[in-house]
Amino acid sequence: MKGLKDHPIFAVVLREVERIAKNPAYRFLLFVGPLVGILLLFFIFHQGVAKKLPIAVVNQDNTSLSIKVSNALNASSDVAVVRIVDDMFQAEKLLKKGVVEAIVLLPKDFQKNVFQGVEAPVPVYINGTNVTVAGVVQRSVLTTLGTFSGGVQLKKLMLAGNSREQAMARVRPVDIQKHILFNPYSNYGYFLNSAMLYFTLFLFAFMSSVYTFGNELKRGTGLDLLESGNNSVRLAVVGKLFPYTLIFSGFAMFIAFLLFKVEGMPLKGSFLLLFVGQSITILAYQMLGLMFVAVTKNMRLSLSVGSAYIMMGITFSGLTFPMEGMPPLVRAVTAIFPFTWWEKLLISQALRGAPIREALPYICYILIFMLTGLASFGIYKRTLGDSTHWGKS
Repeated sequence: MKGLKDHPIFAVVLREVERIAKNPAYRFLLFVGPLVGILLLFFIFHQGVAKKLPIAVVNQDNTSLSIKVSNALNASSDVAVVRIVDDMFQAEKLLKKGVVEAIVLLPKDFQKNVFQGVEAPVPVYINGTNVTVAGVVQRSVLTTLGTFSGGVQLKKLMLAGNSREQAMARVRPVDIQKHILFNPYSNYGYFLNSAMLYFTLFLFAFMSSVYTFGNELKRGTGLDLLESGNNSVRLAVVGKLFPYTLIFSGFAMFIAFLLFKVEGMPLKGSFLLLFVGQSITILAYQMLGLMFVAVTKNMRLSLSVGSAYIMMGITFSGLTFPMEGMPPLVRAVTAIFPFTWWEKLLISQALRGAPIREALPYICYILIFMLTGLASFGIYKRTLGDSTHWGKS
Protein backbone atom coordinates (compact mmCIF):
# COMPACT_ATOMS: atom_id res chain seq x y z
CA MET A 1 0.00 0.00 0.00
CA LYS A 2 2.87 2.31 0.80
CA GLY A 3 4.32 1.69 -2.66
CA LEU A 4 0.99 2.56 -4.25
CA LYS A 5 0.79 5.86 -2.37
CA ASP A 6 4.25 6.77 -3.55
CA HIS A 7 3.37 6.11 -7.19
CA PRO A 8 3.18 9.27 -9.37
CA ILE A 9 -0.30 8.37 -10.65
CA PHE A 10 -1.61 8.28 -7.09
CA ALA A 11 -0.06 11.70 -6.44
CA VAL A 12 -1.78 13.13 -9.53
CA VAL A 13 -5.10 11.55 -8.52
CA LEU A 14 -4.91 13.13 -5.05
CA ARG A 15 -3.99 16.45 -6.65
CA GLU A 16 -7.04 16.25 -8.96
CA VAL A 17 -9.41 15.21 -6.18
CA GLU A 18 -8.30 18.25 -4.19
CA ARG A 19 -8.97 20.52 -7.18
CA ILE A 20 -12.43 18.98 -7.60
CA ALA A 21 -13.23 19.57 -3.93
CA LYS A 22 -12.21 23.24 -4.11
CA ASN A 23 -13.69 24.24 -7.49
CA PRO A 24 -17.52 24.25 -7.89
CA ALA A 25 -17.19 24.16 -11.70
CA TYR A 26 -15.57 20.73 -11.44
CA ARG A 27 -18.35 19.48 -9.19
CA PHE A 28 -21.02 20.73 -11.60
CA LEU A 29 -19.38 19.02 -14.59
CA LEU A 30 -18.89 15.82 -12.60
CA PHE A 31 -22.04 15.47 -10.52
CA VAL A 32 -24.80 18.07 -10.83
CA GLY A 33 -24.87 18.50 -14.62
CA PRO A 34 -24.89 14.80 -15.59
CA LEU A 35 -27.37 13.84 -12.88
CA VAL A 36 -29.86 16.61 -13.70
CA GLY A 37 -29.54 16.01 -17.44
CA ILE A 38 -29.99 12.25 -17.17
CA LEU A 39 -32.99 12.43 -14.84
CA LEU A 40 -34.64 15.22 -16.83
CA LEU A 41 -34.37 13.31 -20.11
CA PHE A 42 -35.49 10.08 -18.49
CA PHE A 43 -38.70 11.58 -17.11
CA ILE A 44 -39.43 13.50 -20.33
CA PHE A 45 -39.39 10.32 -22.42
CA HIS A 46 -40.48 7.90 -19.70
CA GLN A 47 -43.95 7.48 -21.20
CA GLY A 48 -42.28 6.24 -24.37
CA VAL A 49 -45.12 6.83 -26.81
CA ALA A 50 -46.99 10.04 -27.57
CA LYS A 51 -50.61 9.57 -26.52
CA LYS A 52 -53.86 11.55 -26.57
CA LEU A 53 -52.69 14.29 -28.93
CA PRO A 54 -55.51 16.86 -29.23
CA ILE A 55 -57.60 17.05 -32.41
CA ALA A 56 -60.84 18.77 -33.36
CA VAL A 57 -63.82 17.33 -35.23
CA VAL A 58 -66.00 19.55 -37.39
CA ASN A 59 -69.32 17.68 -37.43
CA GLN A 60 -71.47 19.30 -40.13
CA ASP A 61 -73.63 16.19 -40.49
CA ASN A 62 -74.76 15.68 -36.88
CA THR A 63 -76.04 12.15 -37.52
CA SER A 64 -75.60 8.92 -35.61
CA LEU A 65 -72.92 7.78 -38.07
CA SER A 66 -70.87 10.97 -37.75
CA ILE A 67 -71.08 10.71 -33.96
CA LYS A 68 -69.80 7.13 -34.15
CA VAL A 69 -66.84 8.30 -36.24
CA SER A 70 -66.07 10.99 -33.67
CA ASN A 71 -66.26 8.46 -30.83
CA ALA A 72 -64.02 6.04 -32.74
CA LEU A 73 -61.39 8.78 -33.13
CA ASN A 74 -61.60 9.64 -29.43
CA ALA A 75 -61.22 5.97 -28.51
CA SER A 76 -57.83 5.83 -30.21
CA SER A 77 -54.90 5.77 -27.80
CA ASP A 78 -52.89 8.24 -29.87
CA VAL A 79 -55.37 11.12 -30.28
CA ALA A 80 -58.12 12.71 -28.23
CA VAL A 81 -61.06 14.71 -29.59
CA VAL A 82 -60.93 17.84 -27.42
CA ARG A 83 -63.33 19.97 -29.47
CA ILE A 84 -66.39 19.13 -31.56
CA VAL A 85 -67.61 22.13 -33.55
CA ASP A 86 -69.81 22.70 -36.59
CA ASP A 87 -67.86 25.66 -37.94
CA MET A 88 -64.67 25.10 -39.94
CA PHE A 89 -63.44 28.63 -39.27
CA GLN A 90 -63.61 28.04 -35.51
CA ALA A 91 -61.61 24.83 -35.89
CA GLU A 92 -59.05 26.64 -38.04
CA LYS A 93 -58.53 29.19 -35.25
CA LEU A 94 -57.92 26.35 -32.79
CA LEU A 95 -55.32 24.83 -35.13
CA LYS A 96 -53.50 28.15 -35.62
CA LYS A 97 -53.43 28.77 -31.85
CA GLY A 98 -51.93 25.32 -31.26
CA VAL A 99 -54.90 24.08 -29.24
CA VAL A 100 -55.32 21.11 -31.59
CA GLU A 101 -52.92 19.28 -33.90
CA ALA A 102 -55.44 18.24 -36.56
CA ILE A 103 -58.95 18.85 -37.86
CA VAL A 104 -61.25 16.09 -39.11
CA LEU A 105 -64.13 17.41 -41.20
CA LEU A 106 -67.29 15.28 -41.38
CA PRO A 107 -69.21 17.02 -44.18
CA LYS A 108 -72.92 17.47 -44.59
CA ASP A 109 -74.78 14.43 -46.00
CA PHE A 110 -71.96 12.17 -44.77
CA GLN A 111 -74.34 9.48 -43.48
CA LYS A 112 -76.62 9.79 -46.49
CA ASN A 113 -73.76 9.28 -48.96
CA VAL A 114 -72.40 6.32 -47.03
CA PHE A 115 -75.77 4.52 -46.92
CA GLN A 116 -76.42 5.22 -50.61
CA GLY A 117 -73.03 3.80 -51.58
CA VAL A 118 -71.75 7.19 -52.79
CA GLU A 119 -68.16 8.19 -52.06
CA ALA A 120 -68.03 10.23 -48.85
CA PRO A 121 -64.66 12.00 -48.58
CA VAL A 122 -63.51 13.07 -45.10
CA PRO A 123 -60.93 15.90 -45.28
CA VAL A 124 -58.22 15.82 -42.61
CA TYR A 125 -56.02 18.84 -41.88
CA ILE A 126 -52.85 18.11 -39.92
CA ASN A 127 -50.36 20.53 -38.39
CA GLY A 128 -47.02 19.53 -39.92
CA THR A 129 -44.73 21.87 -37.99
CA ASN A 130 -43.73 19.04 -35.67
CA VAL A 131 -42.87 16.04 -37.84
CA THR A 132 -43.15 13.54 -34.99
CA VAL A 133 -46.54 14.76 -33.79
CA ALA A 134 -47.85 15.01 -37.35
CA GLY A 135 -46.77 11.45 -38.08
CA VAL A 136 -48.49 10.05 -35.00
CA VAL A 137 -51.72 12.00 -35.66
CA GLN A 138 -51.78 11.07 -39.33
CA ARG A 139 -51.23 7.39 -38.64
CA SER A 140 -53.88 7.27 -35.92
CA VAL A 141 -56.57 9.24 -37.77
CA LEU A 142 -56.12 7.47 -41.09
CA THR A 143 -56.05 4.05 -39.42
CA THR A 144 -59.24 4.80 -37.47
CA LEU A 145 -61.07 6.17 -40.51
CA GLY A 146 -59.87 3.26 -42.64
CA THR A 147 -61.02 0.73 -40.07
CA PHE A 148 -64.39 2.45 -39.71
CA SER A 149 -64.83 2.60 -43.49
CA GLY A 150 -63.98 -1.08 -43.80
CA GLY A 151 -66.50 -1.94 -41.09
CA VAL A 152 -69.29 -0.08 -42.90
CA GLN A 153 -68.43 -1.79 -46.18
CA LEU A 154 -68.33 -5.17 -44.43
CA LYS A 155 -71.84 -4.73 -43.01
CA LYS A 156 -73.24 -3.66 -46.37
CA LEU A 157 -71.81 -6.71 -48.12
CA MET A 158 -73.11 -9.07 -45.42
CA LEU A 159 -76.60 -7.51 -45.71
CA ALA A 160 -76.40 -8.19 -49.45
CA GLY A 161 -76.13 -11.93 -48.74
CA ASN A 162 -72.38 -12.45 -48.59
CA SER A 163 -70.86 -14.52 -45.83
CA ARG A 164 -68.44 -12.82 -43.44
CA GLU A 165 -65.47 -14.51 -45.13
CA GLN A 166 -66.64 -13.44 -48.60
CA ALA A 167 -67.27 -9.91 -47.39
CA MET A 168 -63.85 -9.69 -45.75
CA ALA A 169 -62.22 -10.92 -48.96
CA ARG A 170 -63.91 -8.14 -50.91
CA VAL A 171 -63.17 -5.43 -48.35
CA ARG A 172 -59.54 -6.53 -47.96
CA PRO A 173 -58.57 -8.52 -51.06
CA VAL A 174 -54.91 -8.23 -50.04
CA ASP A 175 -54.29 -9.03 -46.37
CA ILE A 176 -51.11 -7.32 -45.23
CA GLN A 177 -49.39 -8.99 -42.30
CA LYS A 178 -47.22 -6.33 -40.73
CA HIS A 179 -44.45 -7.35 -38.33
CA ILE A 180 -42.49 -4.55 -36.62
CA LEU A 181 -39.20 -5.99 -35.45
CA PHE A 182 -37.01 -4.95 -32.50
CA ASN A 183 -39.21 -2.00 -31.37
CA PRO A 184 -42.81 -3.19 -31.99
CA TYR A 185 -44.39 -0.50 -29.81
CA SER A 186 -42.59 2.37 -31.61
CA ASN A 187 -41.37 3.42 -28.18
CA TYR A 188 -39.42 6.67 -28.33
CA GLY A 189 -37.67 5.81 -25.10
CA TYR A 190 -36.08 2.77 -26.72
CA PHE A 191 -34.27 4.60 -29.50
CA LEU A 192 -34.37 8.31 -28.69
CA ASN A 193 -34.02 8.42 -24.92
CA SER A 194 -31.37 5.72 -24.86
CA ALA A 195 -29.22 7.74 -27.24
CA MET A 196 -29.90 11.09 -25.56
CA LEU A 197 -29.03 9.81 -22.09
CA TYR A 198 -25.66 8.51 -23.23
CA PHE A 199 -25.05 11.61 -25.33
CA THR A 200 -25.55 13.75 -22.23
CA LEU A 201 -23.00 11.62 -20.40
CA PHE A 202 -20.47 11.85 -23.24
CA LEU A 203 -21.04 15.60 -23.45
CA PHE A 204 -20.06 16.11 -19.82
CA ALA A 205 -17.16 13.68 -20.14
CA PHE A 206 -15.82 15.71 -23.04
CA MET A 207 -16.42 19.15 -21.49
CA SER A 208 -14.91 18.15 -18.15
CA SER A 209 -11.84 16.84 -19.97
CA VAL A 210 -11.43 20.09 -21.88
CA TYR A 211 -11.92 22.09 -18.69
CA THR A 212 -9.50 20.15 -16.49
CA PHE A 213 -6.72 20.00 -19.10
CA GLY A 214 -7.30 23.58 -20.21
CA ASN A 215 -7.35 24.82 -16.63
CA GLU A 216 -3.71 23.75 -16.24
CA LEU A 217 -2.84 26.27 -18.97
CA LYS A 218 -5.17 28.97 -17.68
CA ARG A 219 -3.70 28.81 -14.18
CA GLY A 220 -0.15 28.13 -15.29
CA THR A 221 0.09 24.95 -13.22
CA GLY A 222 1.36 22.71 -16.00
CA LEU A 223 4.85 22.26 -14.57
CA ASP A 224 3.37 21.31 -11.21
CA LEU A 225 1.23 18.69 -12.95
CA LEU A 226 4.26 17.23 -14.72
CA GLU A 227 6.22 17.25 -11.49
CA SER A 228 3.44 15.32 -9.73
CA GLY A 229 3.53 12.79 -12.57
CA ASN A 230 7.31 12.33 -12.34
CA ASN A 231 7.73 14.42 -15.52
CA SER A 232 5.71 11.83 -17.47
CA VAL A 233 2.77 13.23 -19.41
CA ARG A 234 1.29 9.75 -19.70
CA LEU A 235 1.20 9.29 -15.93
CA ALA A 236 -0.12 12.82 -15.49
CA VAL A 237 -2.97 12.29 -17.97
CA VAL A 238 -3.90 8.90 -16.50
CA GLY A 239 -3.94 10.32 -12.98
CA LYS A 240 -6.00 13.36 -13.96
CA LEU A 241 -8.60 11.34 -15.84
CA PHE A 242 -8.93 8.51 -13.31
CA PRO A 243 -11.51 10.16 -10.98
CA TYR A 244 -13.50 11.50 -13.95
CA THR A 245 -13.53 8.16 -15.74
CA LEU A 246 -14.57 6.38 -12.56
CA ILE A 247 -17.46 8.77 -11.90
CA PHE A 248 -18.71 8.82 -15.49
CA SER A 249 -18.52 5.03 -15.64
CA GLY A 250 -20.78 4.99 -12.58
CA PHE A 251 -23.21 7.28 -14.39
CA ALA A 252 -23.09 4.95 -17.40
CA MET A 253 -24.16 2.05 -15.19
CA PHE A 254 -26.90 4.25 -13.73
CA ILE A 255 -28.17 4.93 -17.27
CA ALA A 256 -28.12 1.21 -18.04
CA PHE A 257 -30.16 0.58 -14.88
CA LEU A 258 -32.74 3.21 -15.88
CA LEU A 259 -33.05 1.87 -19.42
CA PHE A 260 -32.98 -1.88 -18.96
CA LYS A 261 -34.47 -2.26 -15.48
CA VAL A 262 -36.72 0.72 -14.83
CA GLU A 263 -37.90 1.51 -18.36
CA GLY A 264 -37.84 -2.11 -19.53
CA MET A 265 -35.84 -1.57 -22.70
CA PRO A 266 -34.97 -4.97 -24.22
CA LEU A 267 -31.40 -6.22 -24.00
CA LYS A 268 -31.11 -8.89 -26.67
CA GLY A 269 -27.35 -8.83 -27.07
CA SER A 270 -24.29 -8.77 -24.85
CA PHE A 271 -24.31 -6.38 -21.90
CA LEU A 272 -20.58 -7.00 -21.46
CA LEU A 273 -20.00 -5.68 -24.96
CA LEU A 274 -22.14 -2.63 -24.22
CA PHE A 275 -20.21 -2.05 -20.98
CA VAL A 276 -16.89 -2.21 -22.83
CA GLY A 277 -18.29 0.05 -25.54
CA GLN A 278 -19.55 2.71 -23.17
CA SER A 279 -16.27 2.68 -21.25
CA ILE A 280 -14.09 3.20 -24.31
CA THR A 281 -16.51 5.84 -25.67
CA ILE A 282 -16.10 7.80 -22.42
CA LEU A 283 -12.33 7.49 -22.76
CA ALA A 284 -12.50 8.46 -26.44
CA TYR A 285 -14.32 11.69 -25.64
CA GLN A 286 -11.88 12.43 -22.83
CA MET A 287 -8.96 11.91 -25.21
CA LEU A 288 -10.63 14.17 -27.75
CA GLY A 289 -10.96 16.82 -25.05
CA LEU A 290 -7.22 16.56 -24.41
CA MET A 291 -6.54 16.81 -28.14
CA PHE A 292 -8.62 19.97 -28.52
CA VAL A 293 -6.72 21.62 -25.67
CA ALA A 294 -3.34 20.47 -27.03
CA VAL A 295 -4.08 21.77 -30.53
CA THR A 296 -5.72 25.10 -29.61
CA LYS A 297 -3.49 25.73 -26.54
CA ASN A 298 -6.37 27.76 -25.13
CA MET A 299 -9.15 26.64 -22.79
CA ARG A 300 -11.80 29.07 -23.99
CA LEU A 301 -11.17 28.33 -27.65
CA SER A 302 -11.12 24.58 -27.07
CA LEU A 303 -14.40 24.79 -25.16
CA SER A 304 -16.03 26.77 -27.98
CA VAL A 305 -14.76 24.61 -30.84
CA GLY A 306 -15.28 21.41 -28.87
CA SER A 307 -18.88 22.33 -28.02
CA ALA A 308 -19.66 22.84 -31.69
CA TYR A 309 -17.99 19.54 -32.58
CA ILE A 310 -19.79 17.42 -30.01
CA MET A 311 -23.21 18.98 -30.68
CA MET A 312 -22.78 18.29 -34.39
CA GLY A 313 -22.22 14.66 -33.44
CA ILE A 314 -25.85 14.10 -32.47
CA THR A 315 -27.07 15.86 -35.61
CA PHE A 316 -24.94 13.76 -37.94
CA SER A 317 -25.43 10.48 -36.09
CA GLY A 318 -28.70 9.69 -37.87
CA LEU A 319 -30.72 9.99 -34.68
CA THR A 320 -32.74 13.08 -35.64
CA PHE A 321 -32.62 12.52 -39.41
CA PRO A 322 -31.99 9.11 -41.01
CA MET A 323 -28.51 8.69 -42.39
CA GLU A 324 -29.90 7.03 -45.52
CA GLY A 325 -31.52 10.35 -46.49
CA MET A 326 -28.29 12.34 -46.23
CA PRO A 327 -26.12 13.21 -49.25
CA PRO A 328 -23.08 10.91 -49.73
CA LEU A 329 -20.64 13.60 -48.58
CA VAL A 330 -22.58 14.20 -45.36
CA ARG A 331 -22.78 10.45 -44.70
CA ALA A 332 -18.99 10.37 -44.90
CA VAL A 333 -18.75 13.21 -42.35
CA THR A 334 -20.76 11.19 -39.83
CA ALA A 335 -17.75 8.92 -39.36
CA ILE A 336 -15.74 11.61 -37.55
CA PHE A 337 -17.96 11.48 -34.45
CA PRO A 338 -17.59 8.69 -31.85
CA PHE A 339 -21.27 8.98 -31.01
CA THR A 340 -22.19 7.67 -34.48
CA TRP A 341 -20.46 4.36 -33.77
CA TRP A 342 -21.69 4.15 -30.18
CA GLU A 343 -25.29 4.54 -31.34
CA LYS A 344 -24.83 1.74 -33.88
CA LEU A 345 -23.30 -0.44 -31.17
CA LEU A 346 -26.15 0.26 -28.73
CA ILE A 347 -28.89 -0.48 -31.26
CA SER A 348 -27.21 -3.61 -32.57
CA GLN A 349 -26.74 -5.14 -29.13
CA ALA A 350 -29.74 -3.83 -27.17
CA LEU A 351 -32.56 -3.90 -29.72
CA ARG A 352 -31.45 -6.21 -32.52
CA GLY A 353 -29.31 -8.72 -30.64
CA ALA A 354 -26.81 -8.77 -33.50
CA PRO A 355 -23.83 -11.15 -33.45
CA ILE A 356 -20.78 -9.93 -31.58
CA ARG A 357 -18.73 -9.95 -34.77
CA GLU A 358 -20.99 -7.19 -36.13
CA ALA A 359 -20.39 -5.00 -33.09
CA LEU A 360 -16.60 -5.38 -32.96
CA PRO A 361 -15.94 -3.00 -35.90
CA TYR A 362 -17.90 -0.27 -34.08
CA ILE A 363 -15.64 -0.68 -31.05
CA CYS A 364 -12.58 -0.53 -33.28
CA TYR A 365 -13.79 2.73 -34.82
CA ILE A 366 -14.24 4.24 -31.34
CA LEU A 367 -10.73 3.09 -30.39
CA ILE A 368 -9.36 5.12 -33.31
CA PHE A 369 -10.56 8.30 -31.57
CA MET A 370 -8.74 7.20 -28.41
CA LEU A 371 -5.53 6.73 -30.39
CA THR A 372 -5.96 10.20 -31.90
CA GLY A 373 -6.04 11.63 -28.39
CA LEU A 374 -3.02 9.59 -27.35
CA ALA A 375 -1.08 11.06 -30.27
CA SER A 376 -1.49 14.54 -28.76
CA PHE A 377 0.34 13.68 -25.52
CA GLY A 378 3.63 15.12 -26.76
CA ILE A 379 2.02 18.36 -27.94
CA TYR A 380 0.26 18.79 -24.61
CA LYS A 381 3.48 18.21 -22.67
CA ARG A 382 5.32 20.88 -24.66
CA THR A 383 2.38 23.26 -24.19
CA LEU A 384 2.39 22.73 -20.42
CA GLY A 385 6.06 23.73 -20.26
CA ASP A 386 5.68 26.80 -22.50
CA SER A 387 4.97 29.87 -20.38
CA THR A 388 3.63 31.79 -23.40
CA HIS A 389 0.43 29.74 -23.11
CA TRP A 390 -0.04 30.25 -19.38
CA GLY A 391 -2.81 32.47 -18.14
CA LYS A 392 -4.86 32.25 -21.33
CA SER A 393 -8.52 31.68 -20.55
